[in-house]
Amino acid sequence: MHRFSIRILTGLLLVKLLSISVLAQESVNVRLSSAAFGESADVKTNGESKPEYVRIRRNDRKLAAALETSVIKFGNSQLYPKTTVELLGAIHLGEAQYYDRLNSMFSKYDVLLYEAVMPKEAVRRGFRPGVGGGRRSLTDEDQWTEAKIGLQAISVLQLGAKDALGLEFQLAGVDYTSGNFVHADMTQEEFEASMAKRGESFSQMLAREMGKAAFQQQQANPFAQSLDLALSLLTSDRKYRVRRIAAVELTKSNDGDAFAGADGTSTIITERNTKALQVLKAQLKKGRRRIGVFYGAGHFPDMEKRVLDEFGYERLSEEWVTAWELRAPVDE
Repeated sequence: MHRFSIRILTGLLLVKLLSISVLAQESVNVRLSSAAFGESADVKTNGESKPEYVRIRRNDRKLAAALETSVIKFGNSQLYPKTTVELLGAIHLGEAQYYDRLNSMFSKYDVLLYEAVMPKEAVRRGFRPGVGGGRRSLTDEDQWTEAKIGLQAISVLQLGAKDALGLEFQLAGVDYTSGNFVHADMTQEEFEASMAKRGESFSQMLAREMGKAAFQQQQANPFAQSLDLALSLLTSDRKYRVRRIAAVELTKSNDGDAFAGADGTSTIITERNTKALQVLKAQLKKGRRRIGVFYGAGHFPDMEKRVLDEFGYERLSEEWVTAWELRAPVDE
């Protein structure tokens, strides 16, 4: 395969990781205390169309204008009456105002369940993800190595994409200090044990996804894709052109099959969703009536099915929030 095509495939794979993250930390700084949206749509789904969790909104000229993430509201459960659960889809790079909007609305939930694969001891001691803002760092004796920080490679790849897209990393934008935040993810030790039991490895999963990307590229005219990316680097609005290419890839998270093995499951999606839903059930049993689940949008095809089947909820409505602008202001 041509080197330029390989670079494209690598770039598209990095984009895929934006919606399938474990939110390993950018640094050893953590927050020590324990903050969805607006743009109400109240759109009822008829159950016939395939659910979306990331979408591209188009302007009146039918041009891609913004990348949006969903907030899906569930209710009417006979198992958990008078409660609602909202799945808040995240992509882990966004504009500052995207995270400002999230932070301003998280407080409406009794509890907000969040993802972050962290060492068991860090979870036990109540450490939070995040950096900056005068947050206290772990002491030298408490610092864990990169091997224990949890999928550090994925976080590094995401950070590498941050500058190219002109966006902010979620760990810097989201305020994890709110008292209603509840950790709802595997520990690092649980994650590694699950991967070992399944015979999974990151090299294996990345190779499989590269293979998928290569096949999709061949199906979708690889020369045109290569030319599109090459031309995007030569224009004055290259940041937005690259965003538009990346946005198309991000919408593929609606398929829910990233990193899945032959049986359609994986640690990175299926097992972590199992842990998140265990925490959800525990919070419902505590009497929490309004619960938000803030997870990578790529987790939601599986998670929504389980919320409907295992918890007896009905899908009530959806809202959409702008994560990226896809055109320079003068183009609107």
